[in-house]
Amino acid sequence: MLCLLVKVPVAVLDQETFEYLLPLAYQWARNIENFVLQHGSPLPRRQVTDARQVGVKDICRVRVLAVDRMPLPGEPELAEASRRTQIITDSCRAIAIGHAVVIRADAWGDRELFLHQLVHVAQCERSGGLEQWVRHYLVDRTNCPNFTIGALEEEARRIAREICAAEAAAESFFL
Repeated sequence: MLCLLVKVPVAVLDQETFEYLLPLAYQWARNIENFVLQHGSPLPRRQVTDARQVGVKDICRVRVLAVDRMPLPGEPELAEASRRTQIITDSCRAIAIGHAVVIRADAWGDRELFLHQLVHVAQCERSGGLEQWVRHYLVDRTNCPNFTIGALEEEARRIAREICAAEAAAESFFL
């Protein structure tokens, strides 16, 4: 008899914990988005073009806030879950929540990172709003055994990388 050992991916959070934390995550996300929409700055001209290129529809609503460190959830269980899943940690350089982009000041010049965040803004718009997007994003991430991948993250990484690579190729063509 042949026995094959197959490693089955296990969700990072059990369903009960996920359902308990989901409303807390949405409330935290809504608070962050509202703060950034109120205190952030409109997209600079270059990022307006980038937002259009990645599919953001309501570009005028997007706001950016540069920070020294990422805001972490204050609720201890939510903070622990976000660290464990590596969704938001002390080492994060940027996050996009709804129409809000929070970026560490030391990462401001990283165009690929900014494009990645703008893709998340477009994803949120496509999902039907912040509450639906938070659920979709968290389900995608918490069910992924590798934490940092999932359909939404893969899409954001791919699009940002492709745009930067295409522009680098175009620039080298003219040199």
